[in-house]
Amino acid sequence: MSLIGVQTRAKIIQQLKEKPNKVSKIKSKFSLTQPTISHHLKILEKMGMVFSKKKGREIYYFLNKKYPCKHCFLFKIPFKV
Repeated sequence: MSLIGVQTRAKIIQQLKEKPNKVSKIKSKFSLTQPTISHHLKILEKMGMVFSKKKGREIYYFLNKKYPCKHCFLFKIPFKV
C-alpha cells in the first residue's frame, strides 16, 4: 500500500462517514480523476470497508459500519469489533 493511496482512501472513508455518496460527489473533493476514485473505492470494497448499491444509473457507496477493521488505525476510524 502506498502512503498516497492510504491517505486517499482515508479521506474517502471520512466522507462516507458523513453520508453515503456516488463517485462523482466523492470525486468533487479531490484533484483526482473519476476512474482513480473508483479504483480506490473498489479496493475499499474488496477489503469489506465499504459496500455499494445501484440506484438507477448511479452507484452509491456506503461505509460498512459492521466491519471489524484490522487496519482501521491507519485511517484513524473507530470501528466496533
